[in-house]
Amino acid sequence: MRGFKVAVVTIGLSTALTGTAVGLAGPAAAAPKSGCSQGTYPPAASAIALSRSRATVGMTISFDARCFKGDDKVTATVYSTPVQVGQYTANANGAVSGSFTVPALSPGRHTLRLVGTDGTQTSAPFTVVPTSAASAIPAGSDPSSLAFTGSDLAKTGGLGTLLLLGGGALVIAAKRRKHVNASV
Repeated sequence: MRGFKVAVVTIGLSTALTGTAVGLAGPAAAAPKSGCSQGTYPPAASAIALSRSRATVGMTISFDARCFKGDDKVTATVYSTPVQVGQYTANANGAVSGSFTVPALSPGRHTLRLVGTDGTQTSAPFTVVPTSAASAIPAGSDPSSLAFTGSDLAKTGGLGTLLLLGGGALVIAAKRRKHVNASV
């Protein structure tokens, strides 16, 4: 019973310090793969980066995306009102780079969606602003981007693992002490 209490306290302490609960993991094979996973169904979600998140009609936005099939044809469409803005070809590694001119869209939030012929797709939001609002944006800055203020998952995971191992060591020490006391 004492070992159980130590384990509960360790998990509670881990949750309090890291902000995430520690749970029992399934088999290692069930863990999601990092990076791109080609040939799966449903097709893998791709990753995309836009050169700017705010633009006026007529501005050019560049993008870099990955996780497409090598040499795949990728169609770029801007949504809210679907407007195809280009067709690109992924390189042998499945990366696509390109740019498009923002079509005549109403001010507000829109989405660029890239779709490969095998169904792999990715999307990223951007905002169309009126021309008068764009003149207030200094060159080389993007007021809609924020500083990264989140936590580093590697540090959080490492701390959680360390706390879990410490709790396990306490459980083992408690069992050994109980075993030694019983034999005396």
